[in-house]
Amino acid sequence: MKLNKLAYAIAILGTGNLVVVPSAFATFGLGDSAGYVGASIGEARYKDTPGVLSNSDKKDTGYKVFTGFQLNPVVGLEGTYYDLGKYRGNSTAFNGSTVVPTSLSGDATAWGVAAIITAPSNLFSVFGTGFGLFGKLGVVKSRLTTDVSGIGFNSHRKESNTGSNFGVGAKFDFAKNYSIRTEYERLNNVGDKSTTGETRIDFWSVGLAYKF
Repeated sequence: MKLNKLAYAIAILGTGNLVVVPSAFATFGLGDSAGYVGASIGEARYKDTPGVLSNSDKKDTGYKVFTGFQLNPVVGLEGTYYDLGKYRGNSTAFNGSTVVPTSLSGDATAWGVAAIITAPSNLFSVFGTGFGLFGKLGVVKSRLTTDVSGIGFNSHRKESNTGSNFGVGAKFDFAKNYSIRTEYERLNNVGDKSTTGETRIDFWSVGLAYKF
């Protein structure tokens, strides 16, 4: 009899746990829907540029489009296409034995895939249950194109490279299927040291995601 009562009690506890876990997961916001798409716009900052540039502008408007899938309310995967604008500047180069002034520019695009870790929104209920923080870590396949031109001198180079990508962000679910998100990301190893030069790019953005 005691054995039967113990088994019955364990069964009740087990059933209760099965109820509690999904109800806790239900407060995570983004996890309510498995898939999402979105787009963001912001500012790209090129951290390194080849040579010594004068009158340089290393910031430009960039954008990205992304799609993701929540494996569970905390862990997801996200794929992204980036257009990171361009940098510009002036420098000098040898044209034969003569040093000539040149103008230089470079622009970058990238494809990336990253793991997304979303903190449960109920941890930040002071901001409302739709608010959450997330981090990302992944890889990007980038392409950097550079153009250098001067008197009797012109060079066009293009290099692809693979590097790491990480970032942090915040999102707010303002409607059942829509979220606003703001992010900081770093893309590493863009370009090639021996040809186009290699750079790191910081990308600050704000955008909209649609969950389906």
